[in-house]
Amino acid sequence: MAEKYFVECDCGKRVRVALHEAGTDKACHSCHRSVRVPDTITLQESSGDKYPLLRPLEKVMVTLRKGEPPFDGLCHHCETRDANFLIPVRLHILVERFMKHDGGFRPTLHGGVKLVAAAAEEFWKEIHFPLLLCAECHKEFEADQSRASHKRAWELAGLFALLIAFLVFAFFFTVIIAMLSFFFWLLGAIAWAAQFRDRKKLKPYLISWLEDIRWVPEALAVEDEYNLDIDESIDLRRAIFIVDESESSPTSPVIWWQQQSESSYFEIP
Repeated sequence: MAEKYFVECDCGKRVRVALHEAGTDKACHSCHRSVRVPDTITLQESSGDKYPLLRPLEKVMVTLRKGEPPFDGLCHHCETRDANFLIPVRLHILVERFMKHDGGFRPTLHGGVKLVAAAAEEFWKEIHFPLLLCAECHKEFEADQSRASHKRAWELAGLFALLIAFLVFAFFFTVIIAMLSFFFWLLGAIAWAAQFRDRKKLKPYLISWLEDIRWVPEALAVEDEYNLDIDESIDLRRAIFIVDESESSPTSPVIWWQQQSESSYFEIP
């Protein structure tokens, strides 16, 4: 969910502004008078952001640990009902990459040269945060998940059908198929190489759901490389029963879920 910022005009109307417009003047859409936009920290604080100096990912992890909005138990999608399901999100972020050497041609002991591939050492950080959904929104999420799975199955079935058609065609038209084989091999090689250029990997259907969590879209946008996936949904109604039956001090289901995982998953990278 993109952040929304507003300033009050003297006419009583709210004027929507962007963070990069801080310190400038903007015309009111109602009375057309000029309205002064305050500094970025004031804008963020006016929108309920208690941590305007932190990075988006830091805001996610701090509010999660404290059980503050957007992790206070409200459904992230509809924002009107209490969440009944918790979907763990696993985010792997590239923290740093050290180049050991750039590769290239290197001399050998026998007086020749050899081509050496570049080598690098990578450091990744895994963090977890939840997607909270009410029962109605969780049904929509499962429907999206099912459609994405079926779409993938149909894509594989289509590829298999094309392979069968290709083999039948090759049996009758050998010369033509040899030319087509080279063409499709070239396309396949390009497609195979293109996947390594995609440094931000997550299932497409998850994008619209993660956009509902405050600061998450901004956090993902600033990361150069990451892999994101989800685990099985947790029924919070069952978790609430476990929490209520425990002898420990009362706690929220979201905090209880964090206690069941490694603490390093909730540390700020």
